[in-house]
Amino acid sequence: MNTNVKKTILIFGGGFLLFWAFKKIFPIGIKSDKSSKKDTSVGASGEQSGEQKENINLVMKAYLEAKKAGESKQFLSDMNREFIKEYGLKVMSDKGNGKLFVADASGNKVS
Repeated sequence: MNTNVKKTILIFGGGFLLFWAFKKIFPIGIKSDKSSKKDTSVGASGEQSGEQKENINLVMKAYLEAKKAGESKQFLSDMNREFIKEYGLKVMSDKGNGKLFVADASGNKVS
């Protein structure tokens, strides 16, 4: 083989390997999680199930009790992480008036 053929094989082979590596790392054509997931926190008619209401009340009560007991902000954020894992809910404060509310994992207000 002469040097031009070797260079051509090297260039196209390297290009193909880069293409393959990037395709494995960043696959094209996969829909984002937000568009494929449906909102399970509220039913299609906009009503919440009884279990969902119980979970909302439980999460809010636990957060308020911990805050009333004087727990640190780090502890409260750890509680929120556990709530998200367990129930898919978290407690947030409204920036306008500072009141607490329960939101789903993506931040949509549930109650």
